Amino acid sequence: DLHARGGLDLVVMHRSPSRGTFGAKTLLSSFNTGSTYLKATALNGVCWEWCEEGQRFPSTKPLGGICHGAIWKYKMQDLGGEWRTLAAPQLAMSSHMALSLPHVVMGLGATSYFIELVTVGVPLAAGAALPHTTDVPGAIPNSELVASPVSSDSREWTVHAFVHPSEGILYVAGVLGATLCVLAASILMLQRREKYQDAMEKQLTAHAFI
Repeated sequence: DLHARGGLDLVVMHRSPSRGTFGAKTLLSSFNTGSTYLKATALNGVCWEWCEEGQRFPSTKPLGGICHGAIWKYKMQDLGGEWRTLAAPQLAMSSHMALSLPHVVMGLGATSYFIELVTVGVPLAAGAALPHTTDVPGAIPNSELVASPVSSDSREWTVHAFVHPSEGILYVAGVLGATLCVLAASILMLQRREKYQDAMEKQLTAHAFI
């Protein structure tokens, strides 16, 4: 997913027969069905911020390392009112030179709702406290979640949410702006009408006293 659009692209390794060198080419996916997705990454909680000892490198705050064998699951309601549940593993296989993605991309289908519940769990170390999972309610479609336990012996989690701008964000902004303009015009019109009615009532009251 080179452009963070929720689609899987291809990276092809090749060798030039004449030069004897290796290279890589990318094949971008142009298949677009208008469906939404959720990208998720589970980390292992090692040096979630800067490590206590040594120089603070890199200059930006690190986020830990990729966790093998983590599991993501979401529960949501589709446009037809049916509840759907899907689970996906992260780096389920790490042997035999497997080139798996460091994150999970889960399809949500055509939906305009929030994801009611997203659950993530990581493998437990020997003697760790149960359970080692956390829930993320109200996730946004076409977004990315990065979750990590604070430490291996703690039940506290840290979750970051990143929203990916889509092609329809301009249409949403236009509709929102038009709605705000209509509401502002309605409020101004009603306010002027109320002032006019108050002025007329004051004139009638003054004529009644005269």
